[in-house]
Amino acid sequence: MNVDGTGATAERTVVVDVPLQGPDPARPAEVDVPILDDRKRAVLRAVITEYVASGQPVGSAHVVAAAGLDVSAATVRSDMGALEELGLIAQPHTSAGRVPTDRGYRWFVDDLRNAPALDGRQQEAIQELLGSARDVEDLLARTTTVLSQLTRLVSLVISPAIATSRLRLVELVPLAPLSALLLLVADTGRVEKHPVELPVGGDDRDLDRVRTMLADRLVGRRFADVTTVLGGLADDAPSDLRGIVRAVADAASDVREDRVHQVFVGGQSSLVDDVSLQREELARLLQLLEERETLARMLEEAADGPEAGAPTVRIGEENPLADLRTTSLVAQRYRLVSSGSLGVLGPTRMDYGSALATVRAVSDELQRTLDALAEHG
Repeated sequence: MNVDGTGATAERTVVVDVPLQGPDPARPAEVDVPILDDRKRAVLRAVITEYVASGQPVGSAHVVAAAGLDVSAATVRSDMGALEELGLIAQPHTSAGRVPTDRGYRWFVDDLRNAPALDGRQQEAIQELLGSARDVEDLLARTTTVLSQLTRLVSLVISPAIATSRLRLVELVPLAPLSALLLLVADTGRVEKHPVELPVGGDDRDLDRVRTMLADRLVGRRFADVTTVLGGLADDAPSDLRGIVRAVADAASDVREDRVHQVFVGGQSSLVDDVSLQREELARLLQLLEERETLARMLEEAADGPEAGAPTVRIGEENPLADLRTTSLVAQRYRLVSSGSLGVLGPTRMDYGSALATVRAVSDELQRTLDALAEHG
């Protein structure tokens, strides 16, 4: 599912179930971003843009050329000194140029009035990939792929909470004389599969009768109520079907309210290729990407931005988790029955304009596709 035209093979998307948690109370403090005159804005924008592109400290002469300023390098050095005093850029070495700080990146992101739009080829690729999804779960996996391929960053997608979803379809499929498969399909598109060990003595006609009972009693119920309903159904079932119904109830005993999220993660290899991350930082980040409960909580909380329907950005020290202080997160919510979240994670030296445009475009297309799937049942 390559979407960027490079021919690269898409990285396998990892999907893990995690429990629902409340939002992290440690929200980043409001950043007091200074107001700059036009020339200092141009200088700061040039420092950030050039540093993101090259990864090297940016000197005053380079800023003059990059920003097209009609002033001397000495004047730009003075402006850079003022920006450094404001904490927007820093000088890593005495004779080196400047690099952006987290505070400088925050100014840059807030100054992006409108993120640049993706080109037509990228938009078409997103529509084609997401529009051909087989179901909601496949759609979310494809969303992870397209995010990581377009941004070259780690992509994160959180499914809607299963505890608030309702059962749309129940199937009991015979596999062998003494085994069957219980399929539970939620209105979010989530599918749960549970193998059933059948008692001796039943036949396909008995399975059909039990399937009808399950559909009558379970369809429309909250997913979190499945275990309780099946337990009652086993007690009330006709005596000749009671063994099968109890077997089904036993098979579905792990359908619990705390199994509420799926976390899709892709593009992890982008961290390995990023030279700005120290080995210890990389190891901690890769470990964090295995802690899906933490990721779900982090992304859900980060996506609760002040502007509904728009991406939010957490930069470096704004992240409450210590292992994320060298990274930035761009996140946005989508909705199907209940809300889910998506986003990209990468080093603070990321192309924020491209990341914002991509997250917004993918989120919008995901929402359109979800609405179409819901409309057509």
